[in-house]
Amino acid sequence: MVYALLSTFSIGLSDFFASDVLKRVRSHEVTSTVMLAGVVVTAVAAVFWSGNPTTSDLMYGGFAGTANGVGILLLFVAYSRGSLRSTAPAAAVAMSGVPVLWDILVSGASPSTVTSIGLALGVVAIALSSYESGDPDGGSAKLFIATLAGVSFGSMLILLSHIGGDAGGLPLLLQRSVAFLIAISVARSTGPRIFPSERSDFIVSFGAGISGIAAVILFVLAIRGGSLAAVSVVGSQYATVAVLLGVAIRGQRMWWWQALGLGGSSLAVALIAIG
Repeated sequence: MVYALLSTFSIGLSDFFASDVLKRVRSHEVTSTVMLAGVVVTAVAAVFWSGNPTTSDLMYGGFAGTANGVGILLLFVAYSRGSLRSTAPAAAVAMSGVPVLWDILVSGASPSTVTSIGLALGVVAIALSSYESGDPDGGSAKLFIATLAGVSFGSMLILLSHIGGDAGGLPLLLQRSVAFLIAISVARSTGPRIFPSERSDFIVSFGAGISGIAAVILFVLAIRGGSLAAVSVVGSQYATVAVLLGVAIRGQRMWWWQALGLGGSSLAVALIAIG
């Protein structure tokens, strides 16, 4: 569960900093830079994280890369059209809900009563903690895009959970490489640039990418010691991290229901841990 919590903070940091750049730069350029950082990090990790990946492990890694690339593109489009705090809830709830349904309905998992309460509470807490009242950027299209992004991320988590424990880092390198190819293809077909023109925007986006791929690696480590549903719900609390960063760094206001959601997130993680 420690890895899942660390994954949560890594995703939150990644989205927080990427969302700031997206107000100035095309979303496809930010996506390409984020994915480039992932390729660099996983290439280094693959050298030191040796293993014996099977053909199946590599296939799951490739498919996970496709889901990741599509998800990031959709999420960053949603962020560019509205605030992180208005779109993150839809993406996070979908991201957590898809693996939970898969784990219970397809894999036949039977979580304990305590864990089930924690899972349900965690999904509700995501929405409460990151929902912002009276968002001027509201719109059904933006929320729909964010939800599709969450479904893509949830699918990615399912695919990553099928990678064997002795596969090493090569499947993750393939995962990020496929996502990177998708990102640069879209960026090239929709505009003149693949990466941001300003160095500062590139650096921030690259840093967001490092934090993002760290979250993926931590998720893979977490899933080896816990259920897919539990790890996914804990990891999806990243929207809560984004809210806290907004309050601490940008001086944004925290509403009473967000505070309630933060408390609910903590209780949900505790219930899942002891369940």
